[in-house]
This record gives sequence, structure tokens and C-alpha cells, in this order.
Amino acid sequence: MHIMRKTALWSAEPKLMKTISSTEARQNFGLFLDTGSKEILVVKRQNREIGAFIPMKELEKLQKLRDREFKKALKALSEEAEANGLTEEKLAAILSGINPS
Repeated sequence: MHIMRKTALWSAEPKLMKTISSTEARQNFGLFLDTGSKEILVVKRQNREIGAFIPMKELEKLQKLRDREFKKALKALSEEAEANGLTEEKLAAILSGINPS
């Protein structure tokens, strides 16, 4: 496996990530899984980064971050709608006109 310096997706600190070719990953799948369960692996095909394999803890961090960002955006949209006079009753009326079920 080849090592190259990259910046972590959710940290400002530089972090080492390993890169592996798709062929190398296929030929050494057990090692690929073992290594990928502990650190981020970038998979390359024809010298282009095509994907990444990340430990479950890192995936859970990304999911929590995504959820926080979604809730933040939803709150901002709700506040904007309320500031512009959109109530739940008005929204229900609008939606019933679109889908009168």
C-alpha cells in the first residue's frame, strides 16, 4: 500500500491516509479490510481516486455531522418561513391543493 499526505475530511489537522489500487485491494482483500477498519483507505483505479473505505467510527462521525447540518438547515428554513408569515395551517392548505388526498 502506498502512503500519501491528505487532509482529513472533518479535521483541520493534516492526516496520513493510505492509498491502494483497486487491483491491490482485490488481491489482498483481507489486508484491505483489516487496514480499512482502522484507518481511511483511498482506492485508486488508473491512478485516479475513485472511492474510499473508512472505519465505522469515522462513518458514524460523518453521519452525526450530516444530521447536525440537516437539522441546522431545517431550523433556518423554519425560521425564515415563520418570519415570512408561513404557518402550519397555510402550509397544509398549500399542500392539500397539490395533493388533495
